[in-house]
Amino acid sequence: MAATEPRGSGSGHRGSFFHARLMRGLRGKLTYANVMASAAVFIALSGYAYAALRVPPNSVGTRQLKAGSVTTGKISNGAITAVKVAEHSLTGTDIDLNALGTVPMAANASQAVNSDTVGGHAASCPQGTILIRGLCFDSESNPEAPNLEAAAEDCAAKGGWLPTPMQLYSTLGTLKLGNGLNASQHQYTDVLYSVPPTNNSYTTIVVNGSGLPTEQPAGDPSAYYCVYPLVR
Repeated sequence: MAATEPRGSGSGHRGSFFHARLMRGLRGKLTYANVMASAAVFIALSGYAYAALRVPPNSVGTRQLKAGSVTTGKISNGAITAVKVAEHSLTGTDIDLNALGTVPMAANASQAVNSDTVGGHAASCPQGTILIRGLCFDSESNPEAPNLEAAAEDCAAKGGWLPTPMQLYSTLGTLKLGNGLNASQHQYTDVLYSVPPTNNSYTTIVVNGSGLPTEQPAGDPSAYYCVYPLVR
């Protein structure tokens, strides 16, 4: 038999009637299995959404990072160390040179006005001399002195000294020590010694144009070159 409407023809009564029939139909179809299945789907969807928001550890690599995505603000202060910088990758344009200050080993470099001065003194040979192996020699030989003492005093008066035999020998080919043919053309050195048993006579060494060192009495005449320090 078809169901009859309850009494009353108002729309409110009809709505309540149909709602009641719908709920009775749903209650008839709802079972424990249906409820648990629906709950499982809800939980699964919620877990997927949570997993999408929470990134698992060690799961993000270079492929997941977009170009330019790591900005300066994302890098902690002090995070970039020397071992993270490729060797020879930084140039002068990458470094603020003014912020480096003075290099400790070059602290005195600022005192050198130019390469021609050292400590305020001229780093060059005096006029009329020539630089040979770090020493300044007279560019021309001095005339013969009557003896070794006179030659030594003249060099000292000019701020120099007589060269050693080796120093004088090192100038061979640059300075004219003699023509190499006449043994009497030679130059004094600073050597002075006495030969026993005659202790009252002194001997020196002279070098001729062939570079040959020869003994000579210190009282005999000879030409000579004076030597001066490079820095005056």
